[in-house]
Amino acid sequence: MKEVAAIAAAALFVAGADACSRIAPRLSAGTDSVYVGVAVGLQTPARYVNVFNGVQLALDELNASRPSGSPPLALRRAPANATTSVQVAAAFRDDPAVVGVVGHTETDATVSAAPVYDDREHGGANALVAISPTAGGAQVTRASTWVFRVCPVVERQAELLARFAADSIGARKLAVVYRYDASGKEFLRALTDVFEKNGRVIVERDPFVEEIPEFAAYAERLAKRHPDGLMIYANASDAMRLLHAVHAAGLAPPALTLNAPSSESLKNDAAAAKDAVGLRTLALYDPDRPQTEPARDFGKKFTARFGSAADKWAALGYDAAMLIGRAVHETGPDRQRVRDWIASVGQSRPAYVGVTGNIRFDDQRNPVAKAAVVESVLQ
Repeated sequence: MKEVAAIAAAALFVAGADACSRIAPRLSAGTDSVYVGVAVGLQTPARYVNVFNGVQLALDELNASRPSGSPPLALRRAPANATTSVQVAAAFRDDPAVVGVVGHTETDATVSAAPVYDDREHGGANALVAISPTAGGAQVTRASTWVFRVCPVVERQAELLARFAADSIGARKLAVVYRYDASGKEFLRALTDVFEKNGRVIVERDPFVEEIPEFAAYAERLAKRHPDGLMIYANASDAMRLLHAVHAAGLAPPALTLNAPSSESLKNDAAAAKDAVGLRTLALYDPDRPQTEPARDFGKKFTARFGSAADKWAALGYDAAMLIGRAVHETGPDRQRVRDWIASVGQSRPAYVGVTGNIRFDDQRNPVAKAAVVESVLQ
């Protein structure tokens, strides 16, 4: 069952350069490659492999249709000695061959890196555009005029899931387990505002941190409240661990989450597949319900290229990279012009027709009126 709804959607590390130096971020068109940095996966790279693959597919397609005189585009990973989001951002900013960045994937990481991307250290001289595929927190784009996103803001995602929990599941008593960070708290606030109407109530608001996920204790608390719905704001691996603990405690409330486990992971784990039965997720990309013409063939092209199924990480990474690449094709590899071209999408120039929907940026560099699907993880 699938339902579609429209939603609007520190010390600095300087790699290979003196901290007070300037670089020349404006490059001339020609045959030398320019790079799109990918700023994801520092701690858990396996989780985000499809972001890299989505970006690579976009760059392959862009290079195949490269205008005469436009430089080839290539993917650049973060340097191995960069261990924080700030260090990654500084390394990309200080590399004159980098014209834009896809990343970061989490709200806190993106907000931390934002002052580096708009280069406050040097008065903006070396600023670099960054497009987050999945960071939904409100502060992401407020932190810098050089930061964009291609996913809906987390408040809109929460509103959609709250309406689905109330109207489609019929939940009256909802329990919420959420990652305790900026976007998790925003998610809870927006969810509460929409859900707690007409006598409905949130009976549990349980925060957790990824470093200490004591989900058995959370399951024991939930067992005492008997919710008729469970909302999980967590990465897919933590969501599945929580579900397993809840089922072990004898509970089986309808569950919803933002991040679903991959179909491949469920095929290889019978216990996880059992826990996933009935789980519903907010899908920001669904290959079975293409919203645009480019989306119709994206899944097939991705699987043919990489041998795995496309997911939201692949699709959102692809769209972010395509925006950067198209800007380079139209304006050249000038960082300021690339940033301004992206900002004009859906305003002074047409919307970008992406595989995750039409993208029009508002004045805060957020996409508006994007589509999302609430679907069962196992069909």
